[in-house]
Amino acid sequence: MLTFEHQVCAAFEPITLDHSLADSQLRHIIAEASELLKDRRRDRSATSDPLDPFPTKGGEFVYEVKTSYFPRIKGHVPSIFRMEKHDGGFVAIPLVTRVGGKERPVVIARESAKNGEVFKIVRENGDFSYQAPFDGKIYNLKQYGDLSNIGSLPVIETLRHFLESVETEVFEKVVADAGSRLEYAKRHLDESRDRLRRWRQKQFWANETPANKRELREMLKDEEENVEQGPTRIVELEAFVEWLNGIDRSNPRLALTPAPPPQRSGKR
Repeated sequence: MLTFEHQVCAAFEPITLDHSLADSQLRHIIAEASELLKDRRRDRSATSDPLDPFPTKGGEFVYEVKTSYFPRIKGHVPSIFRMEKHDGGFVAIPLVTRVGGKERPVVIARESAKNGEVFKIVRENGDFSYQAPFDGKIYNLKQYGDLSNIGSLPVIETLRHFLESVETEVFEKVVADAGSRLEYAKRHLDESRDRLRRWRQKQFWANETPANKRELREMLKDEEENVEQGPTRIVELEAFVEWLNGIDRSNPRLALTPAPPPQRSGKR
């Protein structure tokens, strides 16, 4: 149902169109409705921020843990577990899942978790990965081991026990990823400083030349921000690498998890 500004009732009553209206009048009404819907979408975007979730009263966030699923690939059926601390180690609690999507199906588990808790995904063929939930965002430890953006060290300290226990290959991935990001941050800062120096002297490489003065101002502003923020990012990464070096890996408790039996996933 649509409500136009010309209707005085705010109860969203249905609109009855006069069938005798000309084509041009109908197009005008449709155009007005289209603009109205665009305005409402913009208003909703401005007032709601999906990247800023909020926790429950218990300090937990609700997550949708997702993983790809290719039914025609042998051994690709995944199961999703919640890793709960128990007796100095962890117990894998299987979660109820559902399958969503048609072109590229995904297996989804909806679960609440506090910072520092971890989800584990295990496939029939034995492949596994972890997803670390923090403040409403999930950090996937699969292709990369990026934990450096979670937050300050007091925040990430909640993952110490997990990193002490996790499989060696996963921990090495986290350490290697942190080192690579630190080197990139240093290189990026040097490159930004060089660009800023050259651009202030109107020295541009072929693919850098601005189209006008306004574009040049924007380019300079971006590089100035990079130069200003770069040292802070480097210090944060150096502290994170140092923190990882202090993780006690003398007794990792998470051996390679055996492949679980396939779990049935229902459709909604």
